Amino acid sequence: MIRSTIRIAMLLLSMVGTIMAQSPDSHLAGPGKRGRFDGLSHIEVDLGQKNALIIGFQSFAQLEARKNIDSVLRLFVADYRKIADTTQNPVQAVHTLFRLGTTARTVEVRQHPQPVNAYRFLEGRAEPVLVKSRQDTLQVVWSLEPQTVYNFSLYILVNSLSTVERLLAEGGVNQKVQEAMQAVRAFKGHDLTNPKMSFDLRYRHEGNSVGTNFMSPGLAKSPFLSFQPNIGAGLIRSQWVPSLKLDVQFVPSRFKGVGYSVGYLSNFFFQNPADGRGLIQRNDFLTVGVAFYRPSADGRGPAFDRLRTSLSVGMLVHRKGDYFAPNAIRLSGTLYQKGLIRIEPELYMNGFFKKVYPGVRIGFGL
Repeated sequence: MIRSTIRIAMLLLSMVGTIMAQSPDSHLAGPGKRGRFDGLSHIEVDLGQKNALIIGFQSFAQLEARKNIDSVLRLFVADYRKIADTTQNPVQAVHTLFRLGTTARTVEVRQHPQPVNAYRFLEGRAEPVLVKSRQDTLQVVWSLEPQTVYNFSLYILVNSLSTVERLLAEGGVNQKVQEAMQAVRAFKGHDLTNPKMSFDLRYRHEGNSVGTNFMSPGLAKSPFLSFQPNIGAGLIRSQWVPSLKLDVQFVPSRFKGVGYSVGYLSNFFFQNPADGRGLIQRNDFLTVGVAFYRPSADGRGPAFDRLRTSLSVGMLVHRKGDYFAPNAIRLSGTLYQKGLIRIEPELYMNGFFKKVYPGVRIGFGL
């Protein structure tokens, strides 16, 4: 009885003494936002009052198998009642991870103190109102073991975790999820239920108004081309040689940190003949290579601005002067990369490993 009274008192305090700062219209739209959520595809369902349900999944079939979300939320509400901290500061954001296993469940609660206390003064109200700047998050995963990324995750973003129980009392979320899934099936242009496809959908149904906003529907791997111009200077046979380089790199999957490139490298050699006239001799190599990228900081995929290393081989295709033999071959790799600066050791040879001499190139560019 006493605990119930305290819980009610804290709930009233959170309703009367605090308000929630306005959150953005979509949690998926915008640079870097979708990367905060697991899954290749996402469905965001507007639950009203800035609350939202986000489902992240690898394939549409996973959602078909776990579409009864209300039953999961009822299970969470029953478990959370037994452990809820009724003395928690109402403006302190909470991230709750609800793990579902075959024979057990786990609730992990992380609290995020508000770094800045903001007070809002309202007309007709004597006392200031403390503003809560960050929503509470309920994340549901179907695994008892911690993982960097989950194939299927359910997120409820609410002003307060007590809102979950109210949503269930008002009919739950299953109906809106079914409507959003039907919008996916009816999408024209691509079969988004195909596991080779990915998409983001923001679904909103309020009264007679229904809104569907599909973002970036297409192939799940999202292959792309990267153009990488570069200027530099190399030490070849004890001579500093300026150079220009352009690589066109094909990345077959944005989830695999490997890229394949075709490039063109021009070396410029300067001579001072006896008559005093400067002479420029250009020698060009056509190259093919492979690049390996480091994982991103959150471990959700590769960071294509953080090169681990690269390897390439080049054949001489344009020759002027006697710096290289007609059958010259260039081998190179990336030893160090920081921002726009790269250090690339090189090996030049006549044919395969004949008359080999080393070099090093310092490049500046993408």
